[in-house]
Amino acid sequence: MIDLPLDQTAERVLDEVTGSDRSVLVEHLWTRLRTEPTGMVAELVSRIDLPTSPTSIDRTVLLERAGREAELYGDVTVRCEYLPLGWLRALSDTDTGRGLATAREKFQLLRADWALAQYERLTPPPSTGDSDRPVVVLVAGVPGTGKSTVAERLGRVVNAPVFSMDWQLGAVVGFGVLRPDNRSPMAELMMTSAVARQLSLGMSAIIDATGHTRAQRIQWRSITERMGGRFVGVECVCSDEKAQRSRLEARSRGIPCWPDTVSWEHVQHMKKLWEPWEESHLLLDSAANSPEENLRRVLDLVEGAGQ
Repeated sequence: MIDLPLDQTAERVLDEVTGSDRSVLVEHLWTRLRTEPTGMVAELVSRIDLPTSPTSIDRTVLLERAGREAELYGDVTVRCEYLPLGWLRALSDTDTGRGLATAREKFQLLRADWALAQYERLTPPPSTGDSDRPVVVLVAGVPGTGKSTVAERLGRVVNAPVFSMDWQLGAVVGFGVLRPDNRSPMAELMMTSAVARQLSLGMSAIIDATGHTRAQRIQWRSITERMGGRFVGVECVCSDEKAQRSRLEARSRGIPCWPDTVSWEHVQHMKKLWEPWEESHLLLDSAANSPEENLRRVLDLVEGAGQ
């Protein structure tokens, strides 16, 4: 393990809550972190369930555990955000420390929110008129509904790049960076980065992703419109579960380093996670319409998006 140094803010905070015996008073540490204006630690502490027992921890032990968390996330210093994670890691063998996995997930979501906010502040390119505005099409749906088929056909017709979440994730599998706590936030951020870059060049893009949360869809719409583009939402469904399951079992997508398909249990799980799409969008049923008909309907909407 690399011995990572404390950053200045974390060192100051720890000095304020360390007793004469070099132990850190846990309750005082959480109270202090809740008022820290820098970084995202105050929000993190407010979101996670931090045990206050035992009431203290040896400073060296806390720093060693926090350093492991910082190293896990590829950081070069131990910032305040790693102190509560280090505390939970120190308690990971006890009942009170079983919230580490949940805390990591919430930390990753916070990091993603912070990064996504940077994209919201991007400067849009100069406007060249409504007819030349770029279009971002989100083709969303659970696996087996035909969304990739629609996205890929649309990309060929309108000559726009198709950014697939599975292709993005497959590219980083070999580096060992994917974990349950960072997979979704990392995928969303990579997709956002790719689309934002296209928009900054005044060019269109297509997103091929599950898009199961309302916040995710709103985020992509917001960035598109902020960058002067037009957003088109497409929700793919399949009203014939037998056909949908058959597609999943037969498909072989050929994505490097990524599974060819997913289980039916995974599809059922994603259906439960799907949040209603209340904003205006196009609904396509791959069981009721042919791929050609679905493509035509999307093209009609894309071509009329600025009207």
